[in-house]
Amino acid sequence: MRKLFLIITFLLIQINTANANSNISFIDMDKLLSTSKPGQSILKQLNDIRNKDTINFQKQEKKVKENEKKLISQKNLVSAEDFESNLNKLRLEINQYNENKRKKIKELQNLKINSTNKFLKLINPILIEYSENNSIPLILQKKSIIAGKSELDITDEIIKKVNSDLKVFRIN
Repeated sequence: MRKLFLIITFLLIQINTANANSNISFIDMDKLLSTSKPGQSILKQLNDIRNKDTINFQKQEKKVKENEKKLISQKNLVSAEDFESNLNKLRLEINQYNENKRKKIKELQNLKINSTNKFLKLINPILIEYSENNSIPLILQKKSIIAGKSELDITDEIIKKVNSDLKVFRIN
């Protein structure tokens, strides 16, 4: 009788462990961002902004280099005071260019972070609904997992759901 009790207890523990393991899933958020339509929209908009800023900075850099060449060519033609004054103006122009470039890079990084956070807030209800409909008590990020069965990866299903629910994401 005691052996039967131990066997039944062991089987119940195994069944509970199997149920707990099968209800945990994971999602690859990087893949979701890069392959979903709204995620691709975010990345494209950020890339367009970066390209526009790069073109503007290339134009400014070209202008600064031209001013530098002009100043160097006038070195022996103007007085030392005028040369020093023009050199100081050029230094100010270079410092302003560098400051503007750092500022734009920081703005772009903040825009990327804010846009990604807004996107994650938009897909959070989709994840909650999916977990409730499929009785999944826990969804983990794939990058936090060392190893896992591919059957537990719900990324592709969530991408389909996100694509059907959210069409485009606009960056403000």
